[in-house]
Amino acid sequence: MEILVSNTPDIDASHALSATLNKHADIPVLLMLSGGSALSLLAHVDVSVLNSRITITTLDERFSTDPQINNFSQIEQTSFFTEAINRGVKTISTKIDATDTLQSAGNQFEKQLQNWRSQNSDGVIVATMGIGADGHTAGIFPDVHGVNFDGDSWVVGYVVPKEVNPYTERITVTNTFLREHVHEVIVYAKSGEAEILKSLEQSDCDPQHKPACIIRKLTKATLYTDYSFRT
Repeated sequence: MEILVSNTPDIDASHALSATLNKHADIPVLLMLSGGSALSLLAHVDVSVLNSRITITTLDERFSTDPQINNFSQIEQTSFFTEAINRGVKTISTKIDATDTLQSAGNQFEKQLQNWRSQNSDGVIVATMGIGADGHTAGIFPDVHGVNFDGDSWVVGYVVPKEVNPYTERITVTNTFLREHVHEVIVYAKSGEAEILKSLEQSDCDPQHKPACIIRKLTKATLYTDYSFRT
């Protein structure tokens, strides 16, 4: 994991995402976008790097039909998405239908990811990630019991208590998927997550208690933040 500190981490992370997409312009790219604060990165991406070889989807999803809650629906509302569609970018939607169940939606998402991988063996997967003050990242929350984020599944659907997060029904890629299938990760975190960010430098950082610690184990991850680790 590389850490880059600046006064404008969102802009720097956006520029890095633009450069990454441009670097892979000639091969298929699955771009997996996180919701929450990480969505702000889309405002600064150079849309000229978008092309028909790119497929956009989410990294995790809130199981809701409400367009103000569902992550994919929120991505659809950005000017980035509008420009992406105009430039021929494809999508894997994670919007929720009224007939979906949490389990069926999770299974469908995993199937779509596996289909993309089998059809694009020469492609790369790029993800944006954020970090919550509680240490969660993607849709993986701390100290969850009865859910195996390190098993064979690429995606899990599960329920968190309301005291953990107001959006209780979640669909997320697993630690296994992040470690084994994502090639490059751009992480954005603000100084408000200082306690979690400090823990990322510790060798005993445990993803079970602080899911963001998985970032340390990824193939290529760069963290952009305005928090100075040396103060």
